Amino acid sequence: MKKIVLLLGLFIFSVGFSQSLPIDFEGDVTTSDFVDFDGGIATVTANPSMSGINNSNTVAQIVRDGVAIYGGSKILLDDNLDFSVLTKITMKVYTTAPVGTVVKFKLEGTGTAVDVDALTTVSGAWETLEWIFVGTSNDLNEIVFMFDFGNLGDGTANSTFYFDDIEQVMGPTAPVPTSLPIDFESGIVNTDFLSYSGATTSVVANPQMNGINNSNTVGQVIRDGGDFWASSKVFLTNNLDLSTMWVISTKIYTTAPVGTRIKLELEGPNGRTNLDFLTTVTDDWETASWNFDGKTGDYNKLSFFFDFGNIGDGTASSTFLFDDIQQVVGPAIPDPVATTLPINFEGSVVTSDFINEDGGIATIIPNPQIDANNPSATVGQFVRSGGAPWAKSKIALTDFIDNFSTVGSISMKVYTEAPVGTLLKFKIESNVAAFADERNAYTTVSGEWATYTWDFTNFDSPIYNVFTLMLGYATPNDASANATFLFDDIKQTVTLSNGDDLLSGIDGVFGYPNPAKNLFKITSKNKILERITLFDIRGYQVLDLIPNKLEASIDVSNFANGIYIAKIATPKGVGSIKLIVE
Repeated sequence: MKKIVLLLGLFIFSVGFSQSLPIDFEGDVTTSDFVDFDGGIATVTANPSMSGINNSNTVAQIVRDGVAIYGGSKILLDDNLDFSVLTKITMKVYTTAPVGTVVKFKLEGTGTAVDVDALTTVSGAWETLEWIFVGTSNDLNEIVFMFDFGNLGDGTANSTFYFDDIEQVMGPTAPVPTSLPIDFESGIVNTDFLSYSGATTSVVANPQMNGINNSNTVGQVIRDGGDFWASSKVFLTNNLDLSTMWVISTKIYTTAPVGTRIKLELEGPNGRTNLDFLTTVTDDWETASWNFDGKTGDYNKLSFFFDFGNIGDGTASSTFLFDDIQQVVGPAIPDPVATTLPINFEGSVVTSDFINEDGGIATIIPNPQIDANNPSATVGQFVRSGGAPWAKSKIALTDFIDNFSTVGSISMKVYTEAPVGTLLKFKIESNVAAFADERNAYTTVSGEWATYTWDFTNFDSPIYNVFTLMLGYATPNDASANATFLFDDIKQTVTLSNGDDLLSGIDGVFGYPNPAKNLFKITSKNKILERITLFDIRGYQVLDLIPNKLEASIDVSNFANGIYIAKIATPKGVGSIKLIVE
């Protein structure tokens, strides 16, 4: 049977045989039944760990080895999956990858594709993961497996995943659709909300009849374990009309700390969009609102993520009351206004000038980390809050960037508590033609301001007039401190090098060869190399040298293949070189 086309960056064609659930890999599916794509390699193999919940002889294996962050494999089923009764799919998984690795389960077919994530909770043992597909259409017959979604695999044990016993089982029933406004005084019961991943939703007597809410009945969500995206979803009878009333509001009560993140996601057959609200009070009712001005699409589901980014513990601070969900007229969001270089956020740029996409949220805030490296009063903030590994934010320029031949680098100050080696991707684009290119930098410090540069030497100009920030690219998007980046002072600087081998921020220091197999040499024209500290991509220190001379050699012959960051101190400052070991 001819396999249908899967578009995930590339068109892939293969030939295989259709199957049906359940699948246990004891003869029903062979290696040839998988369609691999973008660096995912699937095989049927002997069970490497016959223990715990899985003593099967044969299992499936997927090895991730480069190419794309969404690499994986898929199989074709004989018939479309029917989710009218059996609304959950389960699968046993074994990997030595870290706890919290994303396993994306995607269904495709003639209808609209749908995907759901699960996170591993153990390492080095079999566990059963589950994916809920309540409300999914019954015209999907392809199962797509994307292990460690969001990261490039390297072919090692941590990029190797075993899976078995794929089954469709009983799960939550589909809620009865309702319509806005929802005031919980009639017509809404517990089962009208679909709870996910550690959120329990119920309709209760209002325990806090005070302030702005004296209603008798309210909704309650208790977060207790599960995942950082635990949520509560309500289905709507009709699609939301955002053309005239684009604000969704609800009253919220919690004793959680001020600044607790509450995400509202609109979902429909053609996609989803979400916004964040940060609480401003504790132990009191307040009205939360989300302004979807400019959003278009057929949205017929609302998902509330209370305390997004954290795992609840069932206590009072993980308990949330909500009431009076409604559409209201709200202010229009100003159109983004283009700006000029340099950008210092001291009045030239406002929050509405950013175009946020795929879970990246950029705002202008008072500088919470004023120090000698950045005494500015105001900075930009980029938060990876849900969405895709490539979460981004864009800002347009009034003019096209000129003089890349002589002023070919873009520099920017960044502060983050993410681990050393976190990827900072900077992209330049054009809003009038299909021109785009990007460069990478890697953090050299954590919990400090540092200046990073992206070298665009000799790029065509003037054709670029949009900056796209993808800070923390392909790292966690849980809105935590490790997913938060402050940035400031974006400017064009004199070209420092012709590539990534130059020490960021310090002229005249080079590393070669890069990639390296045996020796990596760092040389300086006139600055003493006082100290060289080498970190792996996870931020772990693997080497510390004190050369105190103009040249140093690092033996990397016994290093594991991958990306390393050399933090180099000289009398003129500290910078970094990205080193690739092959």
